[in-house]
Amino acid sequence: MSALSSLPDRPLTTDEVAALNDADAFDLVVPVEREEAVRAEDNEPVVVTESLVLAASSWVKGAVHEDDGWRVVESVGVEGEDRTEAMMACEAAVEDALKPGERADEAR
Repeated sequence: MSALSSLPDRPLTTDEVAALNDADAFDLVVPVEREEAVRAEDNEPVVVTESLVLAASSWVKGAVHEDDGWRVVESVGVEGEDRTEAMMACEAAVEDALKPGERADEAR
């Protein structure tokens, strides 16, 4: 089972990101970018993210949501409790994947 299989096949609201932080599957889930949206079922405003950095005990992953679902753009194995460099590398990879241009196009 992949780390992303527990994510719904759509961008996540800030409440859903907060719930993932309370779940056992991840140690930390951080949205990289946020944007305002409107929830379809009740037209209520929400803040969503299409880009995340997810951390567990032995890895950190950067993920972006695209038309066909969530895609891991970077995965870094970690040992010990210091995940700072892995988190920064995954955040940079997510930001690169979101930018138009040569590198983002090659990753698809």
